[in-house]
Amino acid sequence: MHLMVQCVRFREMLMAFTRRELRQRYVGSILGRAWPLLQPLLMLAVYYVVFINLFDLKLPSEFAQRIAAALGDGSDGERLGQLWNVLLLCAGLLPWLMTAEFVVRATGVVVENGGLVKKVRFPSELLPISLLASYMFNLLLLSVIFAGVVWAFTPFRTEIWWLFFPTLILHGVFLLGVAYLLTTVNVFIRDMGQLVPLVVNVWFFLTPIVYLREQLVGPDHKPKPLAIMFDWNPMAYFVDLYRWALVVPESIRETYGPDGKEHFITMNEIWRHFGIVAVVSFGVLLIGYKVFMANKYKFADEI
Repeated sequence: MHLMVQCVRFREMLMAFTRRELRQRYVGSILGRAWPLLQPLLMLAVYYVVFINLFDLKLPSEFAQRIAAALGDGSDGERLGQLWNVLLLCAGLLPWLMTAEFVVRATGVVVENGGLVKKVRFPSELLPISLLASYMFNLLLLSVIFAGVVWAFTPFRTEIWWLFFPTLILHGVFLLGVAYLLTTVNVFIRDMGQLVPLVVNVWFFLTPIVYLREQLVGPDHKPKPLAIMFDWNPMAYFVDLYRWALVVPESIRETYGPDGKEHFITMNEIWRHFGIVAVVSFGVLLIGYKVFMANKYKFADEI
């Protein structure tokens, strides 16, 4: 509640910081504001070549045929299935790229703005919010463009597209809590600036972005031991929700998974995911904000 009051009270300052962040991120560059669009496209091309082509992390041909049959197009199941594979990669990669870049930037946001933090009356809790707002704006813009392409040129039009917006909000709540925790620790332990990028790289491979959860099964159709890590990874749930909202229509949610077993993604499972991320997101924000505010008065002496 106190955080919301602060946001309303200092709303003009918050908007000014957000605009400054959006302007300064690519100031002096030739392509300017085109970079938020070009960077994900470049990373998508790299991941597609490396993981889908070189490492052959493609959907099994049998599953691709099932997808085509579910969509009522059995003429070229392989092509349609692999197109869906690319869309799945993109739907997971867009939120991940924003998450990774924001977490790294947010770790040092208080130290980087030490001159402002040392001012007696400055509300330093607004710094992570303004940074997050700029990243969420870019993610929203890119996702709308991506969804428009999916709806205009592919048959993968979802019925639960509206789920994207509450997922985006909860994603922001979760990242804000993470930012408060990391930036607080970084004020006292500057090694966080080197440690966090390493952790983010490991986090990427523990999140089902270049593969599906259902592909991590053994010959006996049972989940591999390490697959249990997904149950403790909040980003795995967010990636699932983004994919279901953007590129997984009901006809595919009711078909078979790549492991050869029935894997119906019902609305009950979707709401279960949503409930988990809601509890985790607000829990992380509550803890992060309390830690930040408890140590806020020490920042000026440490910076």
